[in-house]
Amino acid sequence: MMNKVKITAVKKTEYPDLMAKFENPILHTCDVFLGQSWISADGKRPEGMCESAWGSMREFVEALARGEGNFFDGWMKDPMSAMISCNDGFRPVSFYLEVIDCPKVDEIRQHNVEARENLRKNCSMNGDIFLETPRLRFRPWRNSDAEALYKYARDPEVGPRAGWQPHRNVEESLSIIRDVFSNGHTWALELKETGEPVGCMGYYAFGESNIDIGEDDAELGYWIARPYWNRGLCTEALRAMVAWCFNVKGFQVLWSDFFVDNPASGRVMEKCGFRDTGEVNWCSHLYRGDERPVKVMRLDYALD
Repeated sequence: MMNKVKITAVKKTEYPDLMAKFENPILHTCDVFLGQSWISADGKRPEGMCESAWGSMREFVEALARGEGNFFDGWMKDPMSAMISCNDGFRPVSFYLEVIDCPKVDEIRQHNVEARENLRKNCSMNGDIFLETPRLRFRPWRNSDAEALYKYARDPEVGPRAGWQPHRNVEESLSIIRDVFSNGHTWALELKETGEPVGCMGYYAFGESNIDIGEDDAELGYWIARPYWNRGLCTEALRAMVAWCFNVKGFQVLWSDFFVDNPASGRVMEKCGFRDTGEVNWCSHLYRGDERPVKVMRLDYALD
């Protein structure tokens, strides 16, 4: 007996600029509404489901109906689900697929846990580079990075925005690398184009954070050198870090904060899904932390 699969429209997007530039005027557009649901029995296309959307999701619905979830070994939080968009490049709709009843779900979830644990081990053993984005590599800081670090960390516009004093000389930068950055959860952001570290990103676990977080939570922190501001590098790096913290480390809630006089950092967090908690905190141990408060941001692992 095959499983029943529920299909729900969870997001609609339109690209007016693309429509105006490339699309011929049409009389009928997509009439799917948010929250609209269908039930697929025996892996077949439900009545009323448009052919474009069905063409995108068919193989996933059929696999879920057969009890063959856990796509790509850990893609979805619930292994017996999938998130698929239709083929419309002008006004795509995202659909959430989930099994209503599956006798094998516990077995599949256990496989998912094991796959995630293997991924965690592989990440921690993958040589010097543990994460990559299109333009950046995350890697441990090296003593040989001291001059590059000093070149950017001496800038009075960089450190104070992140809560630390500008570096005074190369020796201080080397000391920071050895005593602060060499902790197993702080990485240099190396620009692939030059091979030079141009920023830093890491996390603080429970008991190390600047703010009050839970035992299964982490606080993320980062900075990027001024010549690389406004290029989207922080957003690119933070998105990768968020995915790694949730899917590999297994944190349940991620936190971050930014000084009120540095709203650009807050915008980076918002682009990556963080929400303003409304909390304002004072971090006296940070550079000039007694003079300006920080806004506390939060991102939950659970699907909204």
